[in-house]
Amino acid sequence: MKKSLLLILSSFIVALNLYSSKFLDSNSPESFAAKKEPRQEDSEEGVLKYRDHTYKENIKTAQLYRKGDALSFPILFLGGTDQLELHFDDLSNDFQIYSYSIVHCNANWEPSGLTETEYLTDFMYGYIEDYQYSFNTLIPYIHYKVELPNNQVRFKLSGNYLVKVYANNNEEDLFLTRRFYVVEKKITIKSSIRMATLARFRDYKQEVDFTLNHNNYPIQDPYSQLKVVISQNRRWDNAITDLKPLFIKTPELVYNYEDKNLFDGGNEFRFFETKNLRYQSMNVDGIQIMGGKTHVFILPEEPRSFKRYYFQPDINGKRLITRENSPSSDKEADYMVTHFTLKRETPLPGGDLYLFGELSDWEFKKEFKMEYVEINGAYTLTTQLKQGYYNYNYAFLPNGSTTGDLSPIEGTHSETSNEYYIFVYHRQNAEIYDRLVGFEIKKSNE
Repeated sequence: MKKSLLLILSSFIVALNLYSSKFLDSNSPESFAAKKEPRQEDSEEGVLKYRDHTYKENIKTAQLYRKGDALSFPILFLGGTDQLELHFDDLSNDFQIYSYSIVHCNANWEPSGLTETEYLTDFMYGYIEDYQYSFNTLIPYIHYKVELPNNQVRFKLSGNYLVKVYANNNEEDLFLTRRFYVVEKKITIKSSIRMATLARFRDYKQEVDFTLNHNNYPIQDPYSQLKVVISQNRRWDNAITDLKPLFIKTPELVYNYEDKNLFDGGNEFRFFETKNLRYQSMNVDGIQIMGGKTHVFILPEEPRSFKRYYFQPDINGKRLITRENSPSSDKEADYMVTHFTLKRETPLPGGDLYLFGELSDWEFKKEFKMEYVEINGAYTLTTQLKQGYYNYNYAFLPNGSTTGDLSPIEGTHSETSNEYYIFVYHRQNAEIYDRLVGFEIKKSNE
């Protein structure tokens, strides 16, 4: 009861401070400049990044998905009734009042320049009031959750959105950011994924061909007003952007290229399962309790770059947080000190190797960077993960590059099952933002 009263009083004080800072001073030149030109540096810790990112080491397992479906893509349709759920854990185990705000972005994931009142209804921010202390876990944490949209925040426009979570009534005290999308479906997409047309790419690349139909939706200049983005398995480091129509057959726009729409097929994702820590399950070599923590050892692995393609079902790099026989895995799934080993006689020259997938936010994070141990002839990694079912691969990042390469360790095959996400943005005349008017998810080999 005391904790509830404290939370209500604290929230009221924070709300008053935030109201005065956001609204009473909103017409000052300094406030206007801050809204129009938020900092975009990418190298400084704590500086806002317009992508999925975690800014504090104590924040783990951040997820954003459609309500009720933990494997779904964070997308809403304008005027629809669906909601998104944002989840994350604070391993500091100290109660914190978290706030969130929403930024509207253009197709290039830069601030669109719209004011908050132009793309949001009701309030411009909110508080994360749904939290639970972990139960029956060796590592304590607090689990936080918020649903979007809600009674405080609703969306008026389509496009790219970023949710920012911060503490202490300070938007620069960032804890995490997550991307999501709001679609007004004006364009239909008919796509096909197949092995590359060009003979030299046929064995290891996949071709994404598609046609846009904008019947009853006028587009004056599709070459300058449309922007098309294709993402493979929710990766953004290798996304294809700015494809232009190859043919125009009103009301259809045809994007059937042979070279500009190619992705490495990659390989099926590796996986392990730790839904129950009382026994060794799939691809787990051992489980030990040491120092009051659960240590999980994944079976030592080998490169697959020279092996023939072998199909195995996967979830295309995603993860599912779950604890067996638990009514609430959000607060009952434990954290594990997880050990990975990849055997290789010599280290890969000219870059670094990373564990890669949704578990790393599809980023090349230092906490997922593999270390080569010469005496063992292997890459190793120890990191903290929450119980569940995980997909992952090993990605090589060349020095000076921002695009990872799976082929040195995983190989690449045109037969691989992948998910592709196609986004179509439209900037109309006299508008300063990009509408998201078309969206499709397509699997290869369907």
